[in-house]
Amino acid sequence: MERIALVEKFLESNAVLDRVAKELFERLPLTLRYRIYYGKNFLYWLAFLKESEYWDKERLESFQFEQLKALLKHASQNVPYYKKQFSDYGITPDTLQCIDDIKKLPYLTKETVRDNANDFIANNIPKSTLIKTTTSGSTGIPLVIYKTKKSIEQEHASLFNLLSRVGYNPKKKIVSFQWGDITRGKKEGNFLRYGNKLVLSVISTASTQTMYNYYKMITTFRPEFISGFKTVLLSFASFIKEQGLLSFTDLKAALAYAELIHPWQRELIEASFGARVFSTFGMDENVIFGGECEYSYATHLYPQTGTTELVDLGDTYSEMIGTGFSNYAMPFIRYKTMDFCTKGGCCCKRCGRNFLLLEEIHGRVNEFLVDKNGRIVYPVMDEFNPDIFKNVKEFQFFQDEPGIVYMRIVRRDTYSDSDTLAIKIEISKRLNVPSSGIEIQIAFVEHIERTSSCKSLRTDQRLDIKNFIKT
Repeated sequence: MERIALVEKFLESNAVLDRVAKELFERLPLTLRYRIYYGKNFLYWLAFLKESEYWDKERLESFQFEQLKALLKHASQNVPYYKKQFSDYGITPDTLQCIDDIKKLPYLTKETVRDNANDFIANNIPKSTLIKTTTSGSTGIPLVIYKTKKSIEQEHASLFNLLSRVGYNPKKKIVSFQWGDITRGKKEGNFLRYGNKLVLSVISTASTQTMYNYYKMITTFRPEFISGFKTVLLSFASFIKEQGLLSFTDLKAALAYAELIHPWQRELIEASFGARVFSTFGMDENVIFGGECEYSYATHLYPQTGTTELVDLGDTYSEMIGTGFSNYAMPFIRYKTMDFCTKGGCCCKRCGRNFLLLEEIHGRVNEFLVDKNGRIVYPVMDEFNPDIFKNVKEFQFFQDEPGIVYMRIVRRDTYSDSDTLAIKIEISKRLNVPSSGIEIQIAFVEHIERTSSCKSLRTDQRLDIKNFIKT
């Protein structure tokens, strides 16, 4: 951490040194750059993930089993919560015979972690080395999570390995949409240009003129990749479409982080950008990590970073239960992610990886709706016709009582009553209203709230969905 702190302190010293330092850093060989900024563990994991990428199923399961035993041994000796839990359930690392033996333990919930946070912190790791992070609270339960430099380096290595599937490495030209005042309030504009990077501030994208300026900058820069949260990429893609602008000529992929992408959104971004969307899947709790195949949109879950159980919820839906291997500072064992998915198989015939496949990730449990009879209904936005939203900036479902759902809409200046009619017809068709037992009401709003990490929620669900689903 000292090396990173020194680098960051130097970069922040003044505007001139800032640009010079970034330029020099970008010119370093990748291996040296990785070692300086990320560390030895990052390099080790980057090499290991490459080596193990095409291991057979038996070898991967053997690796998982050894990692699981090591994690349980650490937790039983150093984490107060697990010391007591393992004793109560008669579990010890030595009695573990296979990965499925972990199912003798109960599920771990967000509420349990939140209410007993200190008992989840390992007492053999110096507190001065712990790195504090906070989840966005997109399920209504924000968490404080402590990590180590080693576990964060493994996260970065996993992400770099995943992005290499579409040809990305830090030497490639990339545009990155980032939150915050990236130029520290300087007047020349909220962007940075150094090395092979063009960094644009998200806080300026509400302005049509800024969006157009960004488009011209990107067109001149000619990047191979554009990265950012789905919300930002979608907003920029909508701007390109409504302005009738040309797509980018040299772009290979749009790298979408942190948020679930639905097919209609993917279609809009890909059409506007002229390149595929490549999305990642992960969480602050570090229990599950994955991303799309280079040959399809199916999500591959990395077996090297943890184990994933899929618990059947009926109607083809499963909830993901994760146990992460990397974060010994605050382990999560059999953690209920509250993410729903549809299983796609145990290996990919297209790429040859023996990773667990997800045909589709549906989102968080709080994205489901509840009808008047107390049954959960998944809003099939994946099949919505994107043309009906051409005059809509954003929209979101809101529900605080069974059977009634408000569709919050932020209108563009070109929005009219005919858009409202088209949206009502489309929703009625996709949700099968009224037979679904849900009444949809349109509500116009000036803006839609973001989470603490600036993500947008597709559904602001105020009901406790756990009371309406099978457990």
